[in-house]
Amino acid sequence: MEKLIYQFRDGKFVIVCEDDTSYLCTPAELVNAEGINFIMRNCDEIRLSLPWSLISLLGLNKFYYLDGKLIPIDPKKDKISAEDRAEFIKRIVNSKISLSEIKVPGRIFVEETKEMGVLERPGIAEACSDLAKLSGFKAIAVYAPLLDQKGDVADRSYAEEFALKNGMPIISIRELIEFRLKKEKIVEKVVEATLPTKFYGTFRAIGYRSPMGEILVLVKGDVSKEDVLVRIHSECLTGDVLHSLRCDCGEQLESALKMIDREGSGVLIYMKGQEGRGIGLINKLIAYKLQENGVDTVDANIRLGFPADMRSYGISAQILMDLNVKSVRLLTNNPLKIEELAKYGFRVKREAIQVEPTEENLAYLKAKRDKMGHMICIND
Repeated sequence: MEKLIYQFRDGKFVIVCEDDTSYLCTPAELVNAEGINFIMRNCDEIRLSLPWSLISLLGLNKFYYLDGKLIPIDPKKDKISAEDRAEFIKRIVNSKISLSEIKVPGRIFVEETKEMGVLERPGIAEACSDLAKLSGFKAIAVYAPLLDQKGDVADRSYAEEFALKNGMPIISIRELIEFRLKKEKIVEKVVEATLPTKFYGTFRAIGYRSPMGEILVLVKGDVSKEDVLVRIHSECLTGDVLHSLRCDCGEQLESALKMIDREGSGVLIYMKGQEGRGIGLINKLIAYKLQENGVDTVDANIRLGFPADMRSYGISAQILMDLNVKSVRLLTNNPLKIEELAKYGFRVKREAIQVEPTEENLAYLKAKRDKMGHMICIND
């Protein structure tokens, strides 16, 4: 890690690996024309990790997201040099740019990154931003998928050869998570009490503090055993409390609690701050209005200037670690939850949680299945 930080402080590249994909990465504050040219010779595209606070401050979220995730931008010029792009990036980092100076689509892809880095979401954008922050810079990085000699995205073996040839350190997201977990903890267990419920038996109700706010965790039985039944449930006031028919959230919550009660053990983490896939209650209602006019649930979020899904599950992972949970049967239809928990070192099996579609939520469920890859069985 010391060698890696030394490289970063000197404005040089390091290689970050995610699964079988590798990325060149450097702090955005030090990017220059030479670095941009190096990326263009060896990589697929230029990416810039930015926290949501800066994306919204600069108004970049007014541009349409590509694939519901990336914003492709460039300086508003006819001919753009490597030096132009490097200067453009630095002006964004320093908040010294206006929308009138930006054109879309471009060749610099902005990706929203979580403020707490890989401890909040185990993604490549977060890893690169963390390395910049650990090196004493703003938590903003320039990174790009490394390509092999065939033009395919480089795997770990090619990345190791490339790193050796170019004198670059290499690190995986998993290694970075382990490094930070040894030094940091972003959740705090505050209180534990008994909670008898009308329909689901008695639980231990545990309150945690986190950067997202207060989190309620319901625990039943021994959860240190193998394959613990776990539900990570995103807050949904309209579905969970008012039993809205526009989503399946309330029914999923009830089903999960019933399954944990029948099992005699399990964990339910109720994630405050994830209303409307992270956009908040008022924005969710505005998205509802758009849906009434024919826009699906994914495009509604994007039209409002948000990614399709702003949620992350690192805080849930730390809570499970605190509870000494090691392997889970995860009650979910969302592949992202499975992928993220696995990156934090959990052994994860999926336990399907299906509810009967209604006339009111059928389009919503189909959009989640077709556009977000949720594993939902619907008889079309």
